[in-house]
Amino acid sequence: MRKHAFRSRADVLAALVCAAAYPASLRAHHSTAEYDAATFVEGRGEVVKVLWQNPHIRIEISTARFDGVSELWLLEGQNPTDLDRAHIPRDIVKVGDAVTFAGNPSTRRERRMYVTNVLLQDGTELALRANAVPRWSPNRYLSHTQATVDPARAAADRAEGIFRVWLPTASKTPDWASDPPLTDAARAAWQSYDAVRDDPVIDCTAPGMPQVITRSGRYAIRFAQAGSDIVLKNEYREIDRAIHMTAAAGERRAPTPLGYSTGKWDGASLVVTTTDISWPYFQLYGLEGILQSTAMKIVERFTPSSDGTELTYDLEATDPNTFTRTVTAAGYRTFRWQPGFEFLPQDCVLEGAGDE
Repeated sequence: MRKHAFRSRADVLAALVCAAAYPASLRAHHSTAEYDAATFVEGRGEVVKVLWQNPHIRIEISTARFDGVSELWLLEGQNPTDLDRAHIPRDIVKVGDAVTFAGNPSTRRERRMYVTNVLLQDGTELALRANAVPRWSPNRYLSHTQATVDPARAAADRAEGIFRVWLPTASKTPDWASDPPLTDAARAAWQSYDAVRDDPVIDCTAPGMPQVITRSGRYAIRFAQAGSDIVLKNEYREIDRAIHMTAAAGERRAPTPLGYSTGKWDGASLVVTTTDISWPYFQLYGLEGILQSTAMKIVERFTPSSDGTELTYDLEATDPNTFTRTVTAAGYRTFRWQPGFEFLPQDCVLEGAGDE
């Protein structure tokens, strides 16, 4: 287990040894950066260890029983919260089980895989990645896509404007992300960024702005009234963001990872301005490793559709130490109203935690 210390801007800018750039398909999520999404490997072995905890389940497989060679594979898969919502038992994979497995191998470490499919002894197949489809048992498989919501709870759920549960449905990387308008210093830092080495979220550190909303995966958000202010609740790491509706924007405060957010209504849209951010990186899907400074200013716009069933998220970011101009991401994320959706806890456990 390693403890992550944020690298200062000076530290990052001093590290000018360029790492090879990852294809966009490998940048979908912080902890999958080392896996080759274009390559599949298949094997068979005996389960020797199971850790069914966030941020991803981990399974250790020994192949010795089948090929006589004592090799251990470490498989990393779907987050347990999605699997819990689909009512997939946490003990469905047990130590001693003989399983067939397939997935995307690591580009850095031997016998390491982001597992997409596991075939159990009884013929049941688990699909353990967001876009995974059955490989062996098309009529007998379990996937997080089979998640259901209690009908009675859904029927009783009442929408009150923006104050409801929203489930992300899509993200759209802005066109400029392939060649972001960076200052010379920021570009040098970007080129030296290594997701496996540098991303603090890998070590279960709760993300700051804007990563908490721009790279929060499939986790839902919910707006709640808190007196005259608003709280934006995120199922991802169970993070609450305070949005101050009566405070004046522009007043400087001590920087924090989430920064200081002020809000205002523009018709039905909620416009949120966040400053004083101490989180080190500006992250979007398709773009990561952009070092940001405490001068970063982020303006978000949450706009419900006319029928109230969808929510569009727009982003604008300004940081003279990072970008040569203000960058925008119109329609970057879309959410849909999910009646009856119940937030589930997301307990995060570091790799190696609990090892004897």
